[in-house]
Amino acid sequence: MTPTLKQIRFFVAAVDWGSLSRAAAHLNVAQPALSQQIAGLEAVLKAELLGRTPRGVHPTEAGERFYRHARTILRQVEGAVADLSGPSAVSGRVAVGLPTSAATILAHPLLAALLGGYPGIRPELFESLSGYLHELVVRHRLDLAILYRDRAGPGLTVRPVLREDLFLVTRAEPGLDATITMREVAGLPLVMPSPTHSLRTTVEAAFAQQDLDLRVIADVDSLPTMRKAAASGLAATILPMSGLSGLAEADRPAIRRIVDPCITRPLGLCHASDLPLVGAIAVVADLVVAEMRRLVETGAWTGAMLVEP
Repeated sequence: MTPTLKQIRFFVAAVDWGSLSRAAAHLNVAQPALSQQIAGLEAVLKAELLGRTPRGVHPTEAGERFYRHARTILRQVEGAVADLSGPSAVSGRVAVGLPTSAATILAHPLLAALLGGYPGIRPELFESLSGYLHELVVRHRLDLAILYRDRAGPGLTVRPVLREDLFLVTRAEPGLDATITMREVAGLPLVMPSPTHSLRTTVEAAFAQQDLDLRVIADVDSLPTMRKAAASGLAATILPMSGLSGLAEADRPAIRRIVDPCITRPLGLCHASDLPLVGAIAVVADLVVAEMRRLVETGAWTGAMLVEP
């Protein structure tokens, strides 16, 4: 016996939703029918795929391994159907991860473009820290993600799109220069993300190359809190311009470009190397890149420069 597509689809939904009841509601089936299909799958594979707790379900070690294959199988089937049906009929669920600062400027226009131009695609936008998004992509929990990198890694394919300048963000005061040197920044109290955050590692590496240390007085993994701390004068921070998107003019802190040398970081569109870009995923991937390029070219994404393909 071999697993059926229904069994595979039901299992993937259970893992994605973390709950049999929510997965059943999403699939519009009765929960006992869902449980029966998953039990049948476990019987065929002779392995327990889901662990049950009062809070829901989670994949076992065997379930994690099978989940990666299952997502690929479902995507390949969707791609085959889309290839025969034509581009106008492309459909399916596509999960996209966005780091917080990029989400502030990219999430809304991306969602508008998807809903307006591709009614058959069900987008799922997930905002989190870049490191966590990386993990979810490699584990096939996300189909695509914007990550702060321009090179491929183990199990990861990267399409470089742009680079962002980083700025000192501080309280607005009369007479501030538009630029500030890295050595001057080194003497300022800063609030920064925790040491594992990609922004923190990028900035620390840039300062280390100049034999300078950051004076970090608090680790803050919250973009709104970092912005408020800077605007109030509690402490400065370092952010790209995209991290200030959506702020009212009255709430905007002062922005000073860091020079001597400048600090930049890359952004790339990433997907699991063993997950083919077909069907709806391929459409969304191209649209993400197109929207990022449009935002830079129109000046909406300030402080960023495109990387030529």
